[in-house]
Amino acid sequence: MTRLRRIYRTIKAKNFHSHFAVELFLLLIVTFTVGANLLLRGNSGKATLENQSLFFSFLKNNPSWNERLVDAWGRINVKLGRAPAVAGDQILLAAASTINKGDVVEETDLDPLPNLSGSVLLKPNPAGSGIEGGRDAEVYVVQPGDTVGRIALSRGVSENTIIWENNLPASGLIRTGQELRILPVSGVSHTVKDGETISGIAKKYGVGSEDILEYNNIEIEEHIFPGEVIIIPDGVKIAPPSPQRAQYLADLQKEDYQKVDVPANYQGSSSGLIWPMPAAKKLSQSYSSRHRAIDVPCRDCEVTAAGDGIVQLAGWQTGYGNTVVINHGNGITTRYGHGKSLLVKAGDSVTQGQAIMISGSTGRSTGPHLHFEVKINGDHVDPLKYVPR
Repeated sequence: MTRLRRIYRTIKAKNFHSHFAVELFLLLIVTFTVGANLLLRGNSGKATLENQSLFFSFLKNNPSWNERLVDAWGRINVKLGRAPAVAGDQILLAAASTINKGDVVEETDLDPLPNLSGSVLLKPNPAGSGIEGGRDAEVYVVQPGDTVGRIALSRGVSENTIIWENNLPASGLIRTGQELRILPVSGVSHTVKDGETISGIAKKYGVGSEDILEYNNIEIEEHIFPGEVIIIPDGVKIAPPSPQRAQYLADLQKEDYQKVDVPANYQGSSSGLIWPMPAAKKLSQSYSSRHRAIDVPCRDCEVTAAGDGIVQLAGWQTGYGNTVVINHGNGITTRYGHGKSLLVKAGDSVTQGQAIMISGSTGRSTGPHLHFEVKINGDHVDPLKYVPR
């Protein structure tokens, strides 16, 4: 190997070379070392970090040759059409081993590593680094008079792309001198986490897996690594719900009520039903096949029992929020939903006109109101046919 180095220096010193001659010379080195490796290992698949070949050892002791060799290999591949595959295997394995071990000093303008199919092999991107694949994010310094809209228009990306990439407020407020990362395409960047997959990332941002693979030059879907930064073209970042919204969504699934069994032969009272909201009689929604109840808007108003009966259910039900169901006997029940607070509990006996809850907007509600249902023998009926206003 020392003699080969001397020959190389002699040729270079006497200017007997061209770029192609140097590349052929390097190919001789590759051929020599690969031949030695094949004799020692039998096949390239056995070359591992634990069982290093002569070629591995040479690059380990001469890390600066790694990038030179990769560059020359790429040029020779282009000029000769297709160089021997075994040599390509060895270059890839050796280059990858030196990168993983940190033996090669990274430079920002190096060509991507060739892979076995002649395309490119993406090196893992440390979190927060530039995007690989020749499509780097640009750092832009905000100038006087700039707005997110103007910057987005000049760079050909959406305003949200800039807002998401720089964690700006939804208003897009920026200040002069502020540095912004501008992606080369509309979408989002994503730092790969341990255990993530391309399909999972694609689903998260509402795009197709193939779009991510193609844009980032990823040939094998499994070849992504924790800490690698990839671009999701046309990806959409869904903002997490506000604490209030999160609580609302949790409440919709909540079930927390008490219920008692009322005897089937319970007779109750025959006095009929009365209007359950003394303070309000105007409806915000009438009875229909899709809304089998009436809605009476009123904030913090007293809700009363429409008739004598037994509180069959009281507590929180999905969609209804704070709810009371009264069994009036004779197959008649009434439901009162969306209460701010309850004044009775399951099993209580109530009389007509007795306060049972305070109106509110709990559960799936668009505003404070009473949701009032009437059932006869288990079937919904229009309350207005049985309860006079």
